[in-house]
Amino acid sequence: MRTIATLLLALLLNAAWAAEEHGSSHGSEGNAENAGPAVEYVLMEPPVVVNLNGARRYLRADVQMLVEGAENIARIKTHMPALRHTLIMLYANRDPATLSNVQEREKLRAETLAEITKTLDQYGSSEGLKDIFFSGFLVQ
Repeated sequence: MRTIATLLLALLLNAAWAAEEHGSSHGSEGNAENAGPAVEYVLMEPPVVVNLNGARRYLRADVQMLVEGAENIARIKTHMPALRHTLIMLYANRDPATLSNVQEREKLRAETLAEITKTLDQYGSSEGLKDIFFSGFLVQ
């Protein structure tokens, strides 16, 4: 009988210790979530595909935007059709030879950020947009 009582006491103490440990780790996760605004890479889906100069030449670009703040993420997702249009107009009919150069791709990335910022400002605010990245870039 004494061993059963000791065993029950040990189980209760272990359960209490586990609950306390879980509660303290959960509390620190909650503080981490409230520590700062959300940061997300927003993928422009589907990829941007445009015709380039020359017969049957194409560019396919996977564009991701680094956005800070949940409300900014939602606003940018709302304006995605306008952003896609802007990039289609920016990328179309470029010389494919220049896009194979790394420096020209970086220049295009900077132009893309400037144009996306301009479009977002036109429809409200570009607040929260930190940068853009090509996660895929194919000239064919």
